[in-house]
Amino acid sequence: MDCGHQVILIKQVKNKGISLSKDITPRLPQKPRSSKVLTQKKLSEQIRLGFGQGHDSNYQPWLKIRRKNTSPDSNQVVAWMPPLGRTAHYFSRGEYHTALTLLWLGVCDLREQYPLWPIAHPHPMEGAKGTENLKFRWSRGLLAIARDAGIEHGVEFGTKIPYTATIDMLAMAPMENGLKLVGFSSKPIDDQDDEVKVRTLERLELERRYFEEINAGYFVTSSGIVSSLMAGQLEWWFDCSTLHFAPELIPRIDSFAEFISKHKEFSIVELVTAASSFLSINIEAAWLLFFHCAWTQKIDIDPTSRMLTSLPIKPGGIALRSKLRQKFFGGDWK
Repeated sequence: MDCGHQVILIKQVKNKGISLSKDITPRLPQKPRSSKVLTQKKLSEQIRLGFGQGHDSNYQPWLKIRRKNTSPDSNQVVAWMPPLGRTAHYFSRGEYHTALTLLWLGVCDLREQYPLWPIAHPHPMEGAKGTENLKFRWSRGLLAIARDAGIEHGVEFGTKIPYTATIDMLAMAPMENGLKLVGFSSKPIDDQDDEVKVRTLERLELERRYFEEINAGYFVTSSGIVSSLMAGQLEWWFDCSTLHFAPELIPRIDSFAEFISKHKEFSIVELVTAASSFLSINIEAAWLLFFHCAWTQKIDIDPTSRMLTSLPIKPGGIALRSKLRQKFFGGDWK
């Protein structure tokens, strides 16, 4: 969001405490354990700092993990994400694994803890790379959506300021017919407390209606979107996803992948050792190239099967990636 939008936001916070003119009304993250309440000053400061705004490496999540808001139940992750070029904040291991999977599929923009602003605001794709000449329909805001659905929207703790909901993940995929936006929600939908369960389902329904109104996809999962085994394999390969720390190896990628693909009858360790000799690089560099090619699927490897380096490569990753792309986004990718 540019400075002009920020000025509009800050000024409009003073009108009725929440209303907006040409943009959104965000809030500070809800802190149920704190006696401090949201003030207009704090709200304006969050807007000025750009929380919940931006794209790609410039995006700042609306909620960030700090020592004061850690969870006793979830394994939270704050990690540098090479394909995003920034540090990301995931409030559960399932969210992190979802992010790994979406990046492995090749999404071009991935924003976590994205705010679904309560008041009318620009479409989430506005300002994204590749959308400069496109016009998007604004969202009416979650307050209007909740009113139409007959669902209570909710307010910030200790205030009358509308609560700002967030979607766990907002992904854009490069499709043949243009960019496709999909929201991903990871929620504890099997809670034993009936009252909590009803409220959770209400929040999910509001999310569904929000994405329907802006003509975007929406997917719900109770945890990660892939198995723990697959997530673990992707995590193993992920550090080498861009080879940002070894740019001198990038020109060797295609030659390395071609050599490996021609000799798949040998074990992985034999292949990597032979490729190291063939390309005149050290064995450590050869392994970096192998993990990069596994992540990008320049070498077809099935991430749902445990990869044992003493055995030959088991293919299937390319087909799986195509299947998951179709499942979550539909259509053909560029």
